[in-house]
Amino acid sequence: MWYRQDPYDSDQPHGERDEFMRRARILAGGFAALMLLAVVCIPRHLPSQSRATAVAPASLYVSFEKNTLIFRGSLPTQRSKTSILEQAHALYAKKGIHVTDQFTVDAQVGAAAWVDTIPQLLPILGWMVERGSIIIDGHSLVVTGQVTSPREKADVLQVMAPAIRAGLKLEDRVMVARATAVSPASVSLTALQLSLNQVLTKSSIEFEPDSAALTAKGQAVLDHIVVLLRKAPAAPIEIASHTDIGGAAEHNLRLSRQRADAVKQYLTDHGLTNPFTTIGYGSTRPLSNRKYQPGLPQNQRIELLMIRTT
Repeated sequence: MWYRQDPYDSDQPHGERDEFMRRARILAGGFAALMLLAVVCIPRHLPSQSRATAVAPASLYVSFEKNTLIFRGSLPTQRSKTSILEQAHALYAKKGIHVTDQFTVDAQVGAAAWVDTIPQLLPILGWMVERGSIIIDGHSLVVTGQVTSPREKADVLQVMAPAIRAGLKLEDRVMVARATAVSPASVSLTALQLSLNQVLTKSSIEFEPDSAALTAKGQAVLDHIVVLLRKAPAAPIEIASHTDIGGAAEHNLRLSRQRADAVKQYLTDHGLTNPFTTIGYGSTRPLSNRKYQPGLPQNQRIELLMIRTT
């Protein structure tokens, strides 16, 4: 039997399902596009948690006060730390100055060319009056302290040159102390003489063999003496030089005079204004007449004697 299909019969639900599926596909495609856009664009605007930690700059803080030298800061290698401390001990420890190591060695600290110049800078702290400091924050070199003359300040700035060439910007805070007349009576000359004797007992002023040329150790001892004598700039002082008991007497006498003059020259070059008298005794005043020992320390020596004017 023939039957006419009603257009609103069973075909209608199939059309609705097709339309629903078509819209679902469009929505799914749009969601996928949004996800792709997020993957490509969002990381450019949000901080990444996986970025490497920034490398910290090396730093240094050295302070010299009350007979103590303190080192702080962060260095990139153990080698650089060892080099700095070895130089500090060579310059200061033998003069009775306590060296305190508070350095940190950190692999996250970046290498810096100025680190290798630090051992060359350390002598300037011994030229400061009572206290001084060197501070490096990775970019600037700040030098603080007080010296006794414009010449000493010029020497300090000259020593800074290698660190400046290594990329640091110098901040000069070194001041020149005003010259003031100090009467010897205002300082206990007895106490000062005892201090001089203690320094020279612990470490003698050394010279090159059979020469009036000071060794590095001899200069270091004199640097300590300069600090002491600044307390009594008007006190007359005798520089007495003695040789060991070996060799010709005439040669020993001449050598002792040359060494006394060399000590005077070093002290005046470092700003001391004391009236110095030099005398060479040769081997005529040995402290020991025991069997001959070349270079016997107690015979080959420099003495600094306060001369009382009353």
